[in-house]
Amino acid sequence: MYRYFSNFYFCSYVRHVRVCEPNSDGISSLSHLLDNLVIRICVWIVAGLACIGNACVIIGRTLVKETNRVHSFYIKNLAIADFLMCLYLFVIAGHDVAFRGEYIRHDVSWRHSWQCTFAGMLSTLSSEASIFIMVIITVDRYLSIVYPLMLRRRTMIFAASCITASWVSASAIAIIPSFNLGYFGDEFYGNNGVCLPLQIHDPFSKGWQYSMAVFCGINSLAFGFISYAYGSMFITISRSKLGLRSSQQQQDRTIAKRFAFIVATDMICWVPIIVIKILAISGVTIYSELYAWVAVFLLPINSALNPVLYTLTTKLFKQQLARIVYTWRAGGVQVECQPESSGISMTSAPYNAKWSNRSASYSTSDLDRSISRSSLISANSRTSTRCNWPSPLAYIVYQNNCF
Repeated sequence: MYRYFSNFYFCSYVRHVRVCEPNSDGISSLSHLLDNLVIRICVWIVAGLACIGNACVIIGRTLVKETNRVHSFYIKNLAIADFLMCLYLFVIAGHDVAFRGEYIRHDVSWRHSWQCTFAGMLSTLSSEASIFIMVIITVDRYLSIVYPLMLRRRTMIFAASCITASWVSASAIAIIPSFNLGYFGDEFYGNNGVCLPLQIHDPFSKGWQYSMAVFCGINSLAFGFISYAYGSMFITISRSKLGLRSSQQQQDRTIAKRFAFIVATDMICWVPIIVIKILAISGVTIYSELYAWVAVFLLPINSALNPVLYTLTTKLFKQQLARIVYTWRAGGVQVECQPESSGISMTSAPYNAKWSNRSASYSTSDLDRSISRSSLISANSRTSTRCNWPSPLAYIVYQNNCF
């Protein structure tokens, strides 16, 4: 006997039928929750990398005392948000193992279970909290570089308020659909085996406007702003001149690579999802294999990359790690690191007694470090001698400071 349905999971209602099609939705099949072997492996790898990377960031930034406490606070919360994604991936991967070979027997009960709803909430909370916090970090850097004269001392109270608002907003977005309201129905998160509310195969199912607003509206605005902000930052940096041509060109290339990598990873993660959602709403048929890779691999990949982009590859992190290792090898002897000369002459710099004994701390690019006022003034000697204010590029002078 042969049966064909619009959705493969309907086959669970006619188990006595010898041939039932379709036998997969691209992600799950009659036998496995994650049908593609390569996707299974990738899920475990991404989950492991996200877990280890974000755990290192959280522990490292908690144990190591940093001068720029506000920026460190932002990064720790970003790592916490991304860590939730690795928990989601482990939940899905674990149930894939549990259902291996007989998934169709558990499909209906799994998609309507609290575990699936919880997994979907974790994924949505992680994605949206991560996006909101990345926007906050971008705003912080944007104002520091593009509008340095408007920079005011940031407080932990203000930072905590911004982060709290981000978590509350992301939590509301994730939790509201779980109330089983008539608008969302009972399959908003259980629309597929991996519990993601993307609604690609059935783009007009209950709650589709909500899903569209979250994945296309909010994410598009965030990606657009981040792209614009980093582009503006690089243009501002390129226009600043310190008179050190070779050094400046090397710095510009380094900054350009990091900025481009941040925007590129965001684009790889968000743009395919946005495009596929729009195409699905427009009536275009989406290939199941493409949908599977976007949903299970591209959506969570940023959680594994963010620790690398924002912490593990920064110069400050490498210096602090080297200091910890050196101190440990020396048997606990404290190592004091002195900043190397920046190569900028101090004799021609205008002296300002008001700032002579102070230091200013700014968050910039990958150098979230304390920049001495003397460096700012010396940079200022070539760029803004009339008003005794530093140029934007002075905020990103490469110095080998250790804390």
